[in-house]
Amino acid sequence: MGREEMCCSDGCGKMTVLAALLLALGIIGGGYFVSQGDYSSKVNITSGATNPNVYVSSTPPEHMVSVSGTASTKVSPDLLNIQVRVQTDSGHAKKSQQDNAAVSADLQSKIKALGIDEKDIQTVSYSVDPIYDSVYKCDINNNCHYDSLIRGYRTTHTLNVRVMDLTKGGDVIDTASTAGDNQTFVDYVQFTLKEETRRSLEKALLQNASVEAKGRAQSIFYGLGVSLGRTLTASESFYYPQPIYRDFYAKEAMAGSAPSTQLSPGQVDVSATVNVGFEVK
Repeated sequence: MGREEMCCSDGCGKMTVLAALLLALGIIGGGYFVSQGDYSSKVNITSGATNPNVYVSSTPPEHMVSVSGTASTKVSPDLLNIQVRVQTDSGHAKKSQQDNAAVSADLQSKIKALGIDEKDIQTVSYSVDPIYDSVYKCDINNNCHYDSLIRGYRTTHTLNVRVMDLTKGGDVIDTASTAGDNQTFVDYVQFTLKEETRRSLEKALLQNASVEAKGRAQSIFYGLGVSLGRTLTASESFYYPQPIYRDFYAKEAMAGSAPSTQLSPGQVDVSATVNVGFEVK
């Protein structure tokens, strides 16, 4: 091989190596600069005639106006709940239960005789509990304390009587007083509505309240000069008070020459409220 060819071969090899090194450095450097660059999109959110707001979210926030409508009426109760409690005390638990069973049976028999259906007499609670006496004791070292001693047992049977004919409410109370010897008590008297009556009233009042709410919204939107859009939210509430006459003891109803018990149901205010959110178009 000649001298010229050897030089060319040696020089070409060095150039090839140098080119490869330069290429590698270029790739590494380019990767570094690419990693340091900020290529995130630029969104202009400044306000003004030439630069309007741009929402990053594809769904702009909804504009809503909330209003409420209420409808109310007065209605006479059509159901009377009377809670009667039979309470018997004895030195022995079994005797207390036996006495209570006898008084309760007599009570229910007399209530049924008034025309009250058996299904409308329901047990609310039943319990047998010890009756304690607290005794103050001192030992020989004059260390004193209270001690609880069981002196007997009390059986309590609580019944709820549903009276559909409200004119019989006083008769139920007077009859309850004749069961047992000061062992029957009326805990409360409650005038309320039957379930079907409540549902019918609720449906009608909610419809009226919804119309009221929409009318109020239309007045607001007209005053604001905007259009009423679709309904976005809606919630409702229904209210009817339940007057309760508490702590009416049956034994007091027949004390002395007391006249027959008379109950006055009166009327109750029933109302429904609808809260609605409307879209501003």
